Amino acid sequence: MDEAPEPFMVPLPPGSPPPPHAGDRVLYFRPDVEAGPERKHEDVMLRRVPREIAMRFRAAAGGRAMTHAQYLTALVQLHAALRTRADAGEEAARAALDELGLQTVAV
Repeated sequence: MDEAPEPFMVPLPPGSPPPPHAGDRVLYFRPDVEAGPERKHEDVMLRRVPREIAMRFRAAAGGRAMTHAQYLTALVQLHAALRTRADAGEEAARAALDELGLQTVAV
């Protein structure tokens, strides 16, 4: 027998705003483990990504035989590496990041 959890439907609470478009559905996954500092992965849901960008993202990941998570991880690591170069004084790196609105921020 399959041990996967069964799908379920829960009505929206009274007074909740309607979905953005008629017929929209939202799919949530219940994690099998509790969230906490020992958790190694997180789920990320992106909404309202411009169509062209979403298509390019999927194509770029698929063309590299990467999952979306692997590709996003690589992009974040690329940004960190470029940010390090910009902060070390590389003007071209700083200008490229500034043009994209990716200035240094404190997190």
